[in-house]
Amino acid sequence: MQPSFDNSDVGTSDALSSISAELPSVRFVWSLRLICATALGISGYLAWTAFSMGNVYGCSSGALIDCEHVLTSHWSKVMGVPVSVPAAGLYASLIAMLAFARHSGPNSLRQLVWGGMTLGSITAGLAALWFIGLQVFAQKFCPYCLVVHTCGIVLAGTMLASRFCPPSLKLKSSGFSVLGIAALVGIQAATPKADQFEFVRYDDVAPAAANSEGVAVEGVGIEVFAPPGDVFEAPGDVFEAPIGGDAAMETNSSETENSAARESAEPEDSKTTNGQPSVASTVLLIVPPRLLQWSQLLLLVFSQPDDEAAKPKETANVEETAQASLKSADEPAKESDSARKDAAATSAVATSEATEKPAAEVPAPVVPKPPERRLLTFAGSRFTLDIKQWPLLGNTDAKYVFVEMFDYTCPHCRNTHHAISGAQKQYGNDLAIFALPVPLENACNPSVTGGGHSGACEMAKIAISVWRLDPPKFQTFHDWMFQGQRTVSAARAFAETLVDKERLKAELSSNVPSQYISRHVSLYQRVGSGQVPKLIFPKTTMQGEVNSTATLCDTIKNELAVAQK
Repeated sequence: MQPSFDNSDVGTSDALSSISAELPSVRFVWSLRLICATALGISGYLAWTAFSMGNVYGCSSGALIDCEHVLTSHWSKVMGVPVSVPAAGLYASLIAMLAFARHSGPNSLRQLVWGGMTLGSITAGLAALWFIGLQVFAQKFCPYCLVVHTCGIVLAGTMLASRFCPPSLKLKSSGFSVLGIAALVGIQAATPKADQFEFVRYDDVAPAAANSEGVAVEGVGIEVFAPPGDVFEAPGDVFEAPIGGDAAMETNSSETENSAARESAEPEDSKTTNGQPSVASTVLLIVPPRLLQWSQLLLLVFSQPDDEAAKPKETANVEETAQASLKSADEPAKESDSARKDAAATSAVATSEATEKPAAEVPAPVVPKPPERRLLTFAGSRFTLDIKQWPLLGNTDAKYVFVEMFDYTCPHCRNTHHAISGAQKQYGNDLAIFALPVPLENACNPSVTGGGHSGACEMAKIAISVWRLDPPKFQTFHDWMFQGQRTVSAARAFAETLVDKERLKAELSSNVPSQYISRHVSLYQRVGSGQVPKLIFPKTTMQGEVNSTATLCDTIKNELAVAQK
């Protein structure tokens, strides 16, 4: 019995030795190298774009394909590091181990090589399943990421089916891979969203006059960045509006035309020249006395003022004069010079009193008084805005005010919006934000290279139109736009539920929303262009993604502390 046992044992050892001694083919090794090199190249490119905050080439923001959304989500990082960085390191390690795949040497070294290949491949495959599941759940996909994940799954399947690694070693490698991916998921779930912004501090370019509350005061040296259609005559060097003052000109011209029409409608006989009696009073001197007296009576009656509040004394005088005229008419008419002189004198006095009475006064044109301005200076006195002239989230008399430049298609802006919403809840009516959409699309923003974010310009125009038509509804539309990735058709459909559809159509067909976007872009270029979002304060700018509400609130308190006084 003993010999048979020894023979069986020897046979098993020989089988294991033959498996270990077998070398993989050149084609097999180079296939693994090609897969690993592909995954390494793409992972390195994604890592570079993540650190440079650049756009991934050829991967626009769409309904399903949206690389930027995937690569900037909370799950795209582990402990603040983009997952493409450890992925690149993993595939680089696999390529290094494949360098020893065909080297003859001790069995321990060869088992170490193939054991490491199995462990790394299974880890890559499990990570690929995890991240593909996240993309399916979010319904947003990144083609670059999917290629890397496919490489990982292929590697994992190949190594599990390979005969170069013993089954016991495959089992151990699989166990360690599961533990590693579980740790990755746990760390991602427990890690709060990290901020990705930088502070840009400004030196004052010119001393701007300000009151005790830090609010700019109109005067020389203050440049007011005026929106389209600004009716104010802003002081200093003004960024003039392209359609400024049209409404005021139309109002004044219409009042002038109405006044001229009223003057032309007045009867010529009622006008006087240099205080002299009219032609009618002269004609009365040459008519017979009775006709003169009756005409005088009619003239007095019709020359009375329309005002019902005329003085009683004047009414009594008119009645006495009329009675005296009737009484004198009953007496025999005498063609004497004295009677003729008395009648002429009486007529002249009455006519003079009638002509001296002012005609109905024409009300002066009512020119609307411009609303009181509130000028706020930002970015080291580089520009000044009127809080009542630009899209605003909050009240115009809020204590804390800053400027936000954003793009509705930008995932960094979407994440920052959550922090801003938290700050609005904390400060309530004390916080207001200039909400200036700056589309990252070359169609309306020449600062953007390439095509940019498709549909960004149109979405910004819809937002401006909603604000102009119904300012209180702007906050609702703004919040809805940042609740997820929106399309132009969806944005317009939602806007039509907030404002009148026909008015929205007319507003969008005009050039006013485009002019506002152009002004926003000009201001964006003035502060250095670059990435969005930008949260601009009097002395600094938070440039980049802000995820922490506490961080934003601390910045508001520090940067706008003057407003508390």
